[in-house]
Amino acid sequence: MFASVLTGCGWRLRGSQAFDVVLPPMQLQFQQASADLKRELTQTLKSSGVVLSVDADRVLVIHSESQGRRVLSVDSSGKVSEYELQHELVFSVSDVQGKSLISNDRISQQRDYQFDESAVLAKGEEEQRLFDFMRSMSIQSLMRRLQAVASSRVETPEFPANAD
Repeated sequence: MFASVLTGCGWRLRGSQAFDVVLPPMQLQFQQASADLKRELTQTLKSSGVVLSVDADRVLVIHSESQGRRVLSVDSSGKVSEYELQHELVFSVSDVQGKSLISNDRISQQRDYQFDESAVLAKGEEEQRLFDFMRSMSIQSLMRRLQAVASSRVETPEFPANAD
């Protein structure tokens, strides 16, 4: 009964978002991206029903993917106690004639975590999981932006010139 109440109100597990908008076939190009991003983005597009083709009318270009970390705080002895992790994805979408639909857009994610020098291996694994999570959230945000472009580009019918 509890599960039916949750699903009835629209609640879903994180990462289980369904994409209802049909996206047109796309070319997918990577200029600078990790192998994990290439694999995960390709898989997400295909599972959403997007046909990936070299002769498609739309071109999605991943210009760059970067990740980094910076110190947020140190303890009284000068040792790092907290880091901020950053992930950024820069992309654009155009048609095959070069008309830009989305131009050099950025998706940025930040997460912070407590660092414990006595558990370096565990914290290293936690950091990698956070980077993986931020990459997945960036891909979900990219999919929402692609949907917004697809739904806003409703084709208007062309009417013949007045033949009078």
